[in-house]
Amino acid sequence: MLKLTSRSAPPRRSGSTSARAASADRWVQRLLDQRFAADAQARQVGRAGDDLQDGMIDLRLAGPGEPHQAGDLFERLRWGGSVAVIDPNPHRVASVMQQYDNANGFALEQPLGDLWHAPLGLRIPGLTPRAWYFVARKTDLVRPDEDSKRSTYDVVLTPDDHEPEGFCVTKRVPTVEGVLRRITARFPNLDPVAARQRARKLVGDVFPLFLTRETKCLELLHKRLPEHLRCRVPRPLRIGRDKRGLVTRLDMNWLRNGRATPLTQAEFAASSMELLAALHDDAKIMHLDLRLDNMVITEDGVGFVDFGTSAQIDEDLSNRPVLNRLFMELMQTSEVQKVLSNMLAKGEVTSASLKDVAGKPDRGMDIFYLAVQINHPHFNPELARLINYDAMSGEARTLHSLSAAVLRPKNPAMSQFKNARDLLRGIKRVERRHAA
Repeated sequence: MLKLTSRSAPPRRSGSTSARAASADRWVQRLLDQRFAADAQARQVGRAGDDLQDGMIDLRLAGPGEPHQAGDLFERLRWGGSVAVIDPNPHRVASVMQQYDNANGFALEQPLGDLWHAPLGLRIPGLTPRAWYFVARKTDLVRPDEDSKRSTYDVVLTPDDHEPEGFCVTKRVPTVEGVLRRITARFPNLDPVAARQRARKLVGDVFPLFLTRETKCLELLHKRLPEHLRCRVPRPLRIGRDKRGLVTRLDMNWLRNGRATPLTQAEFAASSMELLAALHDDAKIMHLDLRLDNMVITEDGVGFVDFGTSAQIDEDLSNRPVLNRLFMELMQTSEVQKVLSNMLAKGEVTSASLKDVAGKPDRGMDIFYLAVQINHPHFNPELARLINYDAMSGEARTLHSLSAAVLRPKNPAMSQFKNARDLLRGIKRVERRHAA
């Protein structure tokens, strides 16, 4: 039998309750064996009723009587993860299926199907046990009813038969009404006329401009990055433009979170810094928003996504006043910049070179934030099961000391880590030391 992820200890049950639980286990295991055998070998699988603290995984299975609410399971699945519900009562499972049918951030991947419990292969209608099930996939990056600060664009998974996973990532300029709802939710006291004007400006000018820049950036990455690293950034597949030639829709290949074996913390840090060094040195690109939300962990290593605010290192924005103003506004509202400002104010960053880049689009911002993020890899719940991390381990303490040397060098005017390559060499030393 294929094993599911560990479950919390079950409570003591009466005889009838135990029989129902055994029936649910039997049907879930049959569904796992017959429908998801390949997924269970490469993906993390669990029950819908597992401990709420077991994190985000790729597949949740719900048997008769187990939790199956879309809103609850959305938060416990990685993006692109699936939920499968099975029940001997076809009307009951069909009723549950309605809340997943292109709603609540899910799309049906397989409508109602059936399984027979026929050990000898004999199916006798009315006698052989039979159950019905459906499969739905989490296609939305955030819940539809959630006001998201994570993404200003509409980002969803779209079926694509030409892609290995069967899906691509579609990023598109949202509607005016969609943006207006977000603005109103965040600024309830804003004048309605001013709110609508702002929404129209964002949808008509700002979002298409930055999506056009992101598309160009990804094209440059796939020309300039070393070949073995190109698989760790999104690749443009199809581009939709408006009459002005600005990009309003971008289809990219899906860099799916998940790998057979977790990375060590040092491996995570080294893989991240290797890609960053190549971005800076080979592609001449700054990401400028290297939050853990914008990192993925695949079999090929750590990847970066969402290059919406990236820029070319040698790019001169001074002769483009509108774009320059927008970039300055972005730098003021960026989470990365806010963190740097707070750490500077608290004396947690003393490096003169990092003080100089505060509020500016500079490659130093990438180095700063990645040096911070490698010490908190589980802050992104999608990565928690993909990185072995213990804050009290020798590996974690050594990496923390390395980050401190970046943020607070002994001589603030003279850091030993001048670029991503320098920091990568330091991380490699840590990796070798703890691997031994």
